[in-house]
Amino acid sequence: MKPDPIARRTMLIAAGIIFLAAAVWLIILESGSYTRKICSRINEYGYAVTPSQLFAKGYGSSVSISELLDEDLTEAAAYSRECGFSADVEKQGTVELLLWKMDDDRVMVIWLVDKVPELVFIESSSTGEISPIG
Repeated sequence: MKPDPIARRTMLIAAGIIFLAAAVWLIILESGSYTRKICSRINEYGYAVTPSQLFAKGYGSSVSISELLDEDLTEAAAYSRECGFSADVEKQGTVELLLWKMDDDRVMVIWLVDKVPELVFIESSSTGEISPIG
């Protein structure tokens, strides 16, 4: 039995409309995401990072960056401030660590507090040396 051409056409049009609506919805949701905003801010320095290239490595609730790391952050904070980030390592809130593997030796480290980037710098995987993103 051959399907009715009108029913087939109607189904294809409905499927196309649903696909288009899903694509538009995804674009709207993704464009307002905090990871997209972070990437846009980082890309102002000449990079080309996308949210899909970031991966979450750590998380803490009602804590500060300094409490999670328990190490001297003076240099990292200075580099972050140079690039316009507030670098308040004592700010309490929901702390997240995002990483972007820039190449074989460098990783961009992005510490967020309540989804706002506080501490952002580049770290060498081989030496542990850090540098500003700018």
